[in-house]
Amino acid sequence: MLEKKLKCAEGRNVPMEDGRDWPKGGATVPVTHYIRRRIADGDLVEVETKSSVTPSVPTPETVSDDKASKAKTGDK
Repeated sequence: MLEKKLKCAEGRNVPMEDGRDWPKGGATVPVTHYIRRRIADGDLVEVETKSSVTPSVPTPETVSDDKASKAKTGDK
């Protein structure tokens, strides 16, 4: 089952499905009907995680092009 890290939207207080208070830092939970409804209502928002940001990695074509251009100009 798909899971997401979610936290309460600003000014909202949402109980978890089991009735506990939602943690201030957010919680990773399975995406159930209850969770989808809270997201749709704007009660919960997804937390940005460092792993969700894709790092910029040069492609082999870019690296090859850089080396070729430096070879033509004599740069190292």
